Parts: sequence; structure tokens; C-alpha cells
Amino acid sequence: MIQVENNTTNTSEIHYNNEYICLGSKHKGQYVLKQHILFVEAYENYAWLYLNDNTKRLSSKPIGYYEDLLASDGFTRIHRSYLINISYLKLYERKYRLVHLRGAITLPVSHRKKHTFSKYLQSA
Repeated sequence: MIQVENNTTNTSEIHYNNEYICLGSKHKGQYVLKQHILFVEAYENYAWLYLNDNTKRLSSKPIGYYEDLLASDGFTRIHRSYLINISYLKLYERKYRLVHLRGAITLPVSHRKKHTFSKYLQSA
């Protein structure tokens, strides 16, 4: 579920809340709960945010911005094009380097990221 606030009183309350991120400008953007993001996909200098209600939102910020922003919220980079929310992880096939997320989503884990991703899963 996406929380979009157009009311100025609620927008200022959400702006200082760490559970949301703003897509777009500070004053006219859409606010999305961090926990509703399944994964982030790089698209040139933009990023697609895939949400748990089977929708996606385009952001003008690159995937590196979201990697830094969401690192402390259970997100990890598995590929130069993908940043996933660990709470939606169902299965990791190490042999094939595939990650299965809820909702029948399968994403590749890059050869260079497989070692750090495996260490991340063991520590989590």
C-alpha cells in the first residue's frame, strides 16, 4: 500500500519520519513506506522501485542513492542493477546465483556480489 499525502500538515509530519521515502520533490512528491519496497532496479540514471502491491514507481535518483539510504533498513545490493529488501527473500539458490522474492520474482546475483551476499545472509 502506498501512502501518498497531499495535506500540508501530514506531509510535514511524514517528512521527518524515517519510515518513509519521498519520490519526487520535497513538497509535491509521493511518500512510500520503506517496508513496502520489494526491490530497486537500476535504469540508466534512474531507478524503478517495485512495491509489494504489484506496482512500480520511477525515481529520478540512481540506485546508489537508494543503496546508501536503505542500507540500515534491511536492503542489500545483489547486482549492479538490483537492490533487494531482505524481508521479502524466500530462497537463495547459491548454485545458480538466483534470489527468489515473494510474489514469484526471481533476480540474479552477480558473480562479484555472491560472496558478500552470502556473508550478509549468514550474519543476518
